[in-house]
Amino acid sequence: MSDRVLLVDDDPNILAAFKRQLRKKADLQTALSGAAGLEILKSGGPFAVVVTDYCMPEMNGIEFLAQVRRIAPDSVRMLLTGSADLAAAIDAVNQGNIFRFLTKPCASEELLKVLAVGIGEYRRIHKERKFNKRTRRWLRQAMEVQQCLLPSKSSCWQELDIAGRSVFCDQTGGDYYDYFEKSETGGPIVSVVVGDGSDPGLPSALLMTTARATLRECATRPGSARQIVGHVNRRLAQDVQDTGRFMTLFYAEIERSTRTIRWVRAGHDPAILYEPRTGEFAELNGQNGLPLGVFDEAAYEEHRRELGPEQIVVIGTDGIWEACNLQGRLFGKRRLQEVIQAHAACSAAEMVERALDELQRFLHPLPVQDDATLVVVKLGG
Repeated sequence: MSDRVLLVDDDPNILAAFKRQLRKKADLQTALSGAAGLEILKSGGPFAVVVTDYCMPEMNGIEFLAQVRRIAPDSVRMLLTGSADLAAAIDAVNQGNIFRFLTKPCASEELLKVLAVGIGEYRRIHKERKFNKRTRRWLRQAMEVQQCLLPSKSSCWQELDIAGRSVFCDQTGGDYYDYFEKSETGGPIVSVVVGDGSDPGLPSALLMTTARATLRECATRPGSARQIVGHVNRRLAQDVQDTGRFMTLFYAEIERSTRTIRWVRAGHDPAILYEPRTGEFAELNGQNGLPLGVFDEAAYEEHRRELGPEQIVVIGTDGIWEACNLQGRLFGKRRLQEVIQAHAACSAAEMVERALDELQRFLHPLPVQDDATLVVVKLGG
């Protein structure tokens, strides 16, 4: 075995016997006390397995292994103990400080078998740690790519102030938002999109990437909002129909010259419409179609409404209003409406920040349990 083993015992005869019997079968290093073992561990580590006697002066085996756990948490810890010390050894194992204990006297063949198991455990831990480190690096890179795909700042088109933000509960999120300009006969149109994957994390983030690319591709060609959402659904269904994954979507087009909004819902909650001059709220609901990716031939309805001066359109995901705090209370849509009403005079970007700040205050000390996304569209006077 190439993995190194540290054996600690205050009896030099026992150490000499083990070194003699295992010299060709294990890469063994010894120490005569817990303090000496810690010095070797610090200066000459790492060791796959650390084995110590329980009954030693100044520092017993359990105390020594507690220090080993702090200095070298990946090392597999084992305890040699006499029958009189079994209760203490069993208690240490139950507390998670020791991987295995051996009763004395311990034959070299038995020790060799247990060392092989311990080295196998060390290799598993080391491999898992390397995999987790690599996975975290991949997830950070995926998050960076995903963040680059989201609008980096608010946008102001003539008569429109738009801003959005996502708070992810994982390194990558299943929520998605976008806004971009498309030109059609009859005047410039701004598309606003909010999507919510079936679960947070990397699979939904990949689904979001496909939806974004398809939507932006469709925006370069003539077509109604209903046709665009239908095309995106067919594309996603080809990829995920047999996986059980899907995403909800609220897709809106705002024609700036006529202040007309057209929208399609694919399993998504209605948008909120706020009229600051009267303090009244309404919903942009209408018929709700199937979430994207469920059925490739799903049909979607397009709805239309005239917008008035200074009105505010708010599109979000259920990670906001379904957020639950420690007291078991939901954030709710009414609380979101109160934030919108209180900050209606602010810019779209400020309204988004105020709403998400209020959400995090409501949840404190809990983090968000689901991705939370909010987009605010403010019309000029």
